[in-house]
Formats: sequence, structure tokens, C-alpha cells
Amino acid sequence: MNAVIYCRVSSKEQVEGTSLESQEIACKEYAVRHQLDAVRVFVERGESAKFADRPQLLEMLTFCKKREHGVKQLLVWKVDRLARNVGDHFNIKASLLKLDVEVVSVTEPIDAKPEGKLLETILAGFAQFDNDIRAARTLQGMRRKIQEGIFPWQPPLGYKGASQPGEKKTEADVPDQPAFRLLQQGWSEFATGKFTKAQMLRQLTSRGLRTRFGASLSNQAIDHILGNRFYTGIVRDPWSGEEHTGRHLPMISRETFNLVQQIISRRNRKIPHRAKRPEFPLRTFVRCANCECPLTGSFSRGRSNVYPYYHCVRQNCDNRGNYSLADVHREFIQFLATRSADRHAIAHLRDYVRKAVESWEGTNTVLRERQEVEAKRAHEQLGQLIRMKMEQLISDDEFRAQRLLLSNRLAESGGTPRSEAKPETLLNDLDVISAPLMQLAQAWDGVQADFRLRFQRMVLPAGYAFGRIGTAQTGRLLSFIESSDTTNTNGVPLIGQSWNQLAEEIKAFAAIFREASQSHREL
Repeated sequence: MNAVIYCRVSSKEQVEGTSLESQEIACKEYAVRHQLDAVRVFVERGESAKFADRPQLLEMLTFCKKREHGVKQLLVWKVDRLARNVGDHFNIKASLLKLDVEVVSVTEPIDAKPEGKLLETILAGFAQFDNDIRAARTLQGMRRKIQEGIFPWQPPLGYKGASQPGEKKTEADVPDQPAFRLLQQGWSEFATGKFTKAQMLRQLTSRGLRTRFGASLSNQAIDHILGNRFYTGIVRDPWSGEEHTGRHLPMISRETFNLVQQIISRRNRKIPHRAKRPEFPLRTFVRCANCECPLTGSFSRGRSNVYPYYHCVRQNCDNRGNYSLADVHREFIQFLATRSADRHAIAHLRDYVRKAVESWEGTNTVLRERQEVEAKRAHEQLGQLIRMKMEQLISDDEFRAQRLLLSNRLAESGGTPRSEAKPETLLNDLDVISAPLMQLAQAWDGVQADFRLRFQRMVLPAGYAFGRIGTAQTGRLLSFIESSDTTNTNGVPLIGQSWNQLAEEIKAFAAIFREASQSHREL
């Protein structure tokens, strides 16, 4: 029977030591004892345990896929050599089993028996646990270096590490001449206020300053340099935001750095753009009547005053003129007035929610079954993704991206059903929104500007085109109130997506008025 051997170490020290050799010898001895023909040995030298970052693992999977090699077993020294993540371990194993290839640990008693499967799961879990512990210790080590004043990563331009590349830092970074001197001169000149960033960039470039790779500096590089407190002798912890005194030689004083920040701040002082303006609550919500491009809002100056207008900004639109703010608001308010609920509709809505309480368990069952189906589909797609990678149909970047998406889907499918709020709590929400639903126009006009857009999206999720608001798609709650079957209160409430949408909109609509009321009290 043919077999392949897979060996892996994750550090340079192990490559130069005997770890790889010991793994290979143990696997070959196992093959001899069990009369296996080791047709090929795959050796991963100094690679991480991440699936997509191991070229030899991918090559091994491709090799096993070719039936002419007749591979029936994959020999590894220990389970953690194959993967240090439980999900990766069983995905690789599942792919190999479809090729009739069995994974064998030559030093651990794992097999197809229940006890062997349990042990394999435990070992894979311990491998992941050990990997997580290593990552946590690495993080702690980096934070400890920062607290000691040593920057654990590659230093910014103008400095170089005291240690060799790839080695752990034990000493602070040192000046990298002539870049250190050129940048120091540039800082001093910019602090005089006589030069712009563009002028400073041209001067540094003309003096021969380049990046570590020999390329010219960009505008973004100058921005990063002028905003980096490392040059003042400070080392910042990116996880906590804390700053520590660095052991490296400062390029400039803190006074010079603060002066430069003041110069930059004065030059960047502009009137900030306001995406939300109380004068234009329908901005980007209402669309142009001609091209259906979202309208923006602005003030036009007249002879004696300024006047607010909505207008289209599309260059090739034939109707780029201004829309009167009063006309736009009047259309929307009239629409709200005609869509307000009456007492009968509110009573029907309350009765509908009450009946949903009785069938809530059935609703949850359907949602859980749907989540199980989605989880199963995601697992199948993950297996297909691995096969595509084995067949070299996708690149490493595509594999990583798709694997992340599928992992997120699996995480979501393992959560609680989408409607987390129990239906009985919606009766309290109905008490909050009953009055606003019966007076939509007054409710919209009375709510604060920060809550209006959320209100509008509840009523018309996709917005509307000016002059055609009557044809716009309404939200599930408003559609329920408008539906012709509101006269029938004896029907059984729908269970599933339709109910979820309605329940979520009731909850969200109530949240708007609760938050608006709280905000009003705080003012």
C-alpha cells in the first residue's frame, strides 16, 4: 500500500535542528513496520500552521488527488503537524477521506474506532489550544517590549532595527543614516511654518531621501511621518493606546512635534461637511424625478436672503434645476397623512401579534431548521472550496477571502434565531407606536432630526422619486396596515420571514420613539 509523509516545523530553529529529521525518520520507520511504501515526503520548512500559507500541504493534497499514485495513507508525526486548528484539521481529513486516503499519526493511537475518534478530536483541540496560547504569549511579549520602550516591529523611516531581520528585538532601534539626518532637517524646516507638505516632499526628494525599497516618498508617506509620535521618542501600545517612553534616540523634541501639529491643524481648518442637516431631512432619501439620482440639499442666495432647495447633482441630467424644499416636504407629509392607521388597523395589528405568541415555538423551530440547512450548505461549500484549491482553480488570496466568508456564515448560523425578541414584548412596543402610527405626519414633523432618517426608512425603505411617491415600496409594517385583509382578524398569523420582518420593524419603530424621547429629556 502506498503512503505519503508530511512533516512541518514552524520556526527557523527547528529547521536547523533535528525536528524535521526526527519526524521523517519516525514516519519512515512506521511505514516499514506496517509494510507501507512511502512514495513521497512533503516537508514544510518554517511555515505557519495556517492552511492556505503552506505550499507543501497544498501540493500534497494535489498529489493525493491523482489516482495513479495509489496513495492510501497520509503519515504525520503528530496530529498538530497537520493543523493547529480544529476546523482545518477535519476539513483536510474530510478532503482526504473522499480520496480514500486515511490520516495516520505514527506516535498517537488514533483510528476509526469511537475511542480513536474521540482522542483525535481531543488532540486537535489541544493543538488549537496550544496555538492560541502561543499567540497570546506572543502578544504579551510584544506589549512587554513596548512597556520597556522597545518597538517590536519594523521602525518607521529614519530608523533601523538593532537586531538582524527575523530575530527578536532585544535592543532599541537606532538611527538609519542618511535618512535620519534628512528627516530631522525636514521636521525643523516644516516647523518654521514657511513650507507646505508638498514643498517639504519635493525638498526631501531632491536631497535623496527614499523609502527602504528605493522608491520616492508619496504624499501619504509625509502625512504618516508628520503624525508619528515615534520620532519624539514615544512608543505607543496599539491595543490600549497607552504611550511609553522609548529607548530609541528621538529625532525631534516633543515641542517641535506639537508645533508641527498646530501648523497642520491651522491649514486644515475648514468648515466640516455635514452629512445630516436638519434643514434637509429628505436629503438622499428623495430622488430626482427625471434620472432618479438621490437629491442633495443646499442654500441658494437671492437678492436679500438665502433659500433652501433640493437639487440633482448628476451632470447629464436634463432636470438639474432646484426642487422647492416646501414642495418636496409637502408631498412627503401628505403621503404620511394618507397612510396613517386608524383604530381598527391598530386593533388588528395587536390581535395579529397576540396570536403570534401562541405559535412562537413553531416559529423558532422553523428558524432553527433553516439555520441548520444554511450551516450544512456552508460546510459543503467549504469542502468544495478546499477541492478547488487542491485543483489549483483559485488563488491563495481568493481561497482566504472565500474561506473567511464561509466561516462568518457558519458563525452566524450557529447563533440564535433571527427574531431574538419574544412576541409578547412586542405588545409593549405597540403601546409605544400606536399613537405615532395614527398620526404619521405629525410624528415625523415632531421627531428630532437625528431620528428622522430612520423614521423615513421604516416607512419607505428604498426612498422615492419626487412626484411618484405613491408608487414607492412601503415597509412591512406600513404594508400590513394598508393591506386589504385588515378587516379579517380571525386568520392565523404568518410564521417565517414575513413575520420576522414585521416583528423587527415594530421593534425598530418603537426604538426610534423611545430613544427620541430619552434624547429630548436629556436636552
